[in-house]
Amino acid sequence: MLIENKKIKSNQDGLELEMSIIKPEGEIKGIVQIAHGMAEHKERYYSFMEYLVSNGYLAIIHDHRGHGVSVKTQEDLGYFYDDKAEYIVEDMYQITKQMKEQYPDKKLILFGHSMGSMVVRKYIKKYDKDIDQLIVCGSPSKNPYVGLALIMVKILKIFKGEHHRSNLVQKLAFASYNKKIENPISENAWVCANEETVKEYDKDKLNGFIFTLNGFQNLFTLMKDIYTKQGWELKKKDLPIFFIAGQDDPVIVSQKDWQKAQNFLKEIGYQNVSEKLYQGMRHEILNEKDKKTVFEDILKWINTEK
Repeated sequence: MLIENKKIKSNQDGLELEMSIIKPEGEIKGIVQIAHGMAEHKERYYSFMEYLVSNGYLAIIHDHRGHGVSVKTQEDLGYFYDDKAEYIVEDMYQITKQMKEQYPDKKLILFGHSMGSMVVRKYIKKYDKDIDQLIVCGSPSKNPYVGLALIMVKILKIFKGEHHRSNLVQKLAFASYNKKIENPISENAWVCANEETVKEYDKDKLNGFIFTLNGFQNLFTLMKDIYTKQGWELKKKDLPIFFIAGQDDPVIVSQKDWQKAQNFLKEIGYQNVSEKLYQGMRHEILNEKDKKTVFEDILKWINTEK
């Protein structure tokens, strides 16, 4: 399949963002726009995108600001050029508008994984009417200490600067994720039960880097915003929303907490929220050995929901 790479300038600050587009050869059934996770990059989603394209969907993804090649320098990996978690959402919406202008009669499905699942939920606070379906993958559950974490990061910024990479903040955020794994092969074993995925993840310098303090401020702001009841415009209460995750994913914390994330959107007013949890899978369900089952379930849901 032909992968087309394009650069666009963010309307927010002119930052160059690189996106990848794969189109089906025949009729386009719809568009799937993907928001990747923290400290990774768009190329890791090509297998999923190719599956979607083989089933008639155009797939598009871009490197979030501060990720992949959407940086001014390599030193800016994990730096967002913004401190309010607004630009990363508006970048997504800019690409949505571009797709809708090119394909006005096609439905658009938004897919967000991990940090990307927070980006897409902040997105729908303003722009739910502009998409047709939403998939929330590997959703970070609400952290009651996120407010304190934000305060700590802001204080550290005063003394260390916003480009500083704090091992302390990194440990507080991720140190517990391997606790339930026996003999983890690396500090990133929690990412996937498929050891080959973990080995590839560890070898890639564009994965697993420590965020700058600015990056963590954006990350924690995203979490605070998506679990705050104020600010939801709720223009499309019947928006189909599909939560998916691995049962052994430490990011969702527990099945009970994962349910709370869904219930939050129901309490806000969304009326069409469904779910599926995958036994034996960890955080990156798109990269597990049985990823084809996940792909098929996603496709079935996309095709079923109107």
